[in-house]
Amino acid sequence: MSKLEELKDALEFKKFLHDTFVTMTNELVEQETRLVNTYHENRTIPFDLYNLTLREIQAKIQCKKEVYLRLTDEELE
Repeated sequence: MSKLEELKDALEFKKFLHDTFVTMTNELVEQETRLVNTYHENRTIPFDLYNLTLREIQAKIQCKKEVYLRLTDEELE
């Protein structure tokens, strides 16, 4: 049985959504932090690739926040 099938009511579903979106966002923030640290320790990565990757990660984070807002009418914290 999947986690979604185990949910019994709307509050559990909302908590499930919140936990899932927070986890996904935190994973992206960790990825962004690793990229920044790697670039500052070893600048062999081309700056354009570094900058593009950072913008891609930030766009994904913003997208997840926007989807969560549309689904729940609440800001993701």
